[in-house]
Amino acid sequence: MSDLAPDPSYSLNLARNLTALRTTGEWSMRALADQAHVSERMLLYLEKGRSNPSLSTVEKLAQALGVQAGSLFGKRPVARQGPEVFIEAVVAQNLVAARKRLMLSQDGLAQQSGVSRAVIAHIERQARNPSIHTLARFAVALDVSIEALLSK
Repeated sequence: MSDLAPDPSYSLNLARNLTALRTTGEWSMRALADQAHVSERMLLYLEKGRSNPSLSTVEKLAQALGVQAGSLFGKRPVARQGPEVFIEAVVAQNLVAARKRLMLSQDGLAQQSGVSRAVIAHIERQARNPSIHTLARFAVALDVSIEALLSK
């Protein structure tokens, strides 16, 4: 298991960006939650930086707000452009590319990240919806940002 802990700033960036986009767009918490098909409570926790959302929750919010999912973790959200892509496919492709760039097997990534090889295999096959905390562990192990793992 890796001694490297994920940087907690990813949840703070997400919280800051969600709050800013919601208020700038004059969305009530209920309206955004309804539009994104997430609970109001989940949105409240995310805006306070106290939740570990799944990839699909982040993607739903990004779609509702009209921004790229990965950019919710960066300094400034970026508007969606071009055809819709499945975020699971983007993550799988980026995870494999980053892992191979470092010449790591799934077992090697498992050792570096503390995430089991089976979970890594499922994510790479798009058979599992990882949490953002899991992606943060990969980001540390692969020396990339969460934004990079989520961006096409």
